[in-house]
Amino acid sequence: MNICKRALTIALRHLLYLIIYIGFLSSMGVVLMGEVGGSGAREATEVPRARIALVDRDGSAVAQSLEEMLSQTDELITVADEPLALQDALATGKADAVLIIPAGFGDALLETARTGGDLPELEVATGSDMQAAALASQRASRTASLIASRAALMPHASAEQVLNGMRALSDIAPAVDTIETTEESTAASRLAFYLTFSSYTVTATIVVVAGVVLSTLNKPDVRRRQLAAPVSSWRMGFESIAGCAVLALGVCAWVALVGIGASGAGALLSSAGAQVALAIASLCAFALVPLSLAYTLAQCGFREEALNAIANLGGMVMSFLGGAWVPLSLMGASVQAVARFTPTFWMHDAVTCALGAQEVNAHVLATVGIDLGIIALFAIAIASAGLVAARLRTTSD
Repeated sequence: MNICKRALTIALRHLLYLIIYIGFLSSMGVVLMGEVGGSGAREATEVPRARIALVDRDGSAVAQSLEEMLSQTDELITVADEPLALQDALATGKADAVLIIPAGFGDALLETARTGGDLPELEVATGSDMQAAALASQRASRTASLIASRAALMPHASAEQVLNGMRALSDIAPAVDTIETTEESTAASRLAFYLTFSSYTVTATIVVVAGVVLSTLNKPDVRRRQLAAPVSSWRMGFESIAGCAVLALGVCAWVALVGIGASGAGALLSSAGAQVALAIASLCAFALVPLSLAYTLAQCGFREEALNAIANLGGMVMSFLGGAWVPLSLMGASVQAVARFTPTFWMHDAVTCALGAQEVNAHVLATVGIDLGIIALFAIAIASAGLVAARLRTTSD
């Protein structure tokens, strides 16, 4: 146990690393967690209405129908069809956008929709509010595309029949249900986000501090004194790893306490204690990966500067691919495929599955168990590379 205590002593000598990585990154996670979820019901907001100066130079039934549909979503204002009047409406802010339906637009839209050609475009001029203008342009283009799609599906129908069908569809009121989230659900989502983000905290802290401890114990002078001691090399290595494992467990305990306290998930301990325990166990299992990485880097001879660089870069990349910074659903298929080859992806899956479950049943246990098994395989693979490096170093010595 002397070597284990020695490892912890070396770690405490690098207290600055612990303060920076645990303290600063934990605080960053708490700040970012405040943007996730929320308590209480939020007031409903209306869909923003853009002010459109609509100029109809076509006069067709399609143009009239387009104007009628846009009036339901935006505010149409009347402006004279003169260049100076249109420019003045945009310059003074009277209109967010000027939308011009060119002559022959209606006939060209129906014809190209049925023949497969390129649809004619509306002429749009934007004002100072670029966001409102872009929104108005998108709504107009979408409405014209819907008319064209219906015309393509009804190749023998007249223009009036096509537009009557569009009016019938636009009159259908969407069914809207209000779902109010409870405080427990928002606390669980905040805790899930914090634990996922903490993959960066855990990776950086353990790789740097444990790596420094193991690299210190691997110095030639220290190793010679260890080899002269009446203790087997296997026991010395085991106690060194045990000391670093105690450090990793302490990091996970700190992250768990901060996450539960800051997220307001304390109430979940009584109503969903098993789910929280599974999520914390997933974080502890993930800590095996940076611990094995620290061991491998130390056996390869990396020192403090390299350990800091690898820990920060690797931790940031892995947390990103785990969905801590941006939800994976918003990323491309290639990024999602790459993310599956990182342990943070499986930790995120285990944490969200555990905290999102109403109860811990066989399906939840199986899902979390598979995720933790994959994480363990990552740790074993990395540690195996470290064992090979240690063997090669021993042979060279």
